[in-house]
Amino acid sequence: MPKPHVRVVELDILRAVAIIIIVVSHLSFFLPTVIPDFTVGSYAQVFVTYLGVALFLFISGFVLYLNHPSFSQRGELTDFFKKRVLRIFPLYWLSIALVFVVGRPLADLATRGNTLIVVLGLQGFLSPRFGTGIMTGWWFIGVILVLYTIYPLIIALASDVKLPARIDSDVLKFALMLIVPFLILAVAHFAFSIISGDVFIFYGIFVLGVAISKYDVLGKYGFLTDNRTKLLKNVAVAAVSFTAFLFIYTLSLQPANASAVSRFASYFSFVMTNALFLLFALLTFCLVRLVVVSFSKASRPLSRAVWYRALLLISFSSYAIYLFFTTILIQFMHALLVTPLTALEIDIVQIFVGLPTVVLIGFVLQSTQNEILNKIRKYRAASSPSSDSNE
Repeated sequence: MPKPHVRVVELDILRAVAIIIIVVSHLSFFLPTVIPDFTVGSYAQVFVTYLGVALFLFISGFVLYLNHPSFSQRGELTDFFKKRVLRIFPLYWLSIALVFVVGRPLADLATRGNTLIVVLGLQGFLSPRFGTGIMTGWWFIGVILVLYTIYPLIIALASDVKLPARIDSDVLKFALMLIVPFLILAVAHFAFSIISGDVFIFYGIFVLGVAISKYDVLGKYGFLTDNRTKLLKNVAVAAVSFTAFLFIYTLSLQPANASAVSRFASYFSFVMTNALFLLFALLTFCLVRLVVVSFSKASRPLSRAVWYRALLLISFSSYAIYLFFTTILIQFMHALLVTPLTALEIDIVQIFVGLPTVVLIGFVLQSTQNEILNKIRKYRAASSPSSDSNE
């Protein structure tokens, strides 16, 4: 298993793939001529968006364990939550402020009194009882904050629980880390009508990401070995087949006029949903790994490939892109609608100017936040008593 803080090439690429899927799944709202039938809110659009979000959360769970496999030392848990808050909230608050500045519809916040809930990122904890109809991509922030909050419990169950020698096994510990936090969230949901339903949709794939990282599944079964390309190809083919089968099967059972939400609620159980997410995660990982292996065998430095550098840029900026892409593209669309351009020409400008602008702004925002946070850390380290004593 890779050591903490070691860059894993495949994860960088997968993170870029995840945000690309999420953005593309929303493009019909901004490109009605190019993608006229892939409408926002349809079953297909929601499903594709969920695949991108699931892949993103799978990577999050995997990377969290690489960098935080335990909280044994004093202060580690506090530092963990401080880092999560500093990474999530500055750009999140900026995205909310930008929405107010550009005047996008905020009626759902005002009429339901959700403003404070959204600003504090509590929509995942308090919905549906205290907040519904949370707009834009902010629902995801609520989901990921809930998952980050229960992460220490997941790790404690996987590592600290002492079981009798006869039944001490990785399988049982995985069952504990998967089921116990889920039951706690479910009790809160049904007893108090809190904890957003979206949390349960993505809970399983997040924990699977943690478990695959913890138990070194990729390393044990040869997924990271260059000479196991046959294994990667077979898993990719199987993942494509089963994913397509499950998707077509569930789609065939549903009325054509059923809403996306009702379709998921009626036919996507916890197990089936996460089976689809896991298959898709395996598929994308295998394909990415095959590409990386092909470059290594051809003695071509991956770092020099233009496509890889572009994906690395997108991966680095992924969180900012997620928060700002709808607002930026909406402003582009409004500006272009008052021009003499045709609908098709507007779509072309959105693709070749709007989307690169989203990535550029995302990169600038993410770089600026990281630079500020690094300066704050250096200042605190220089002014801490331990630093003074060492000098």
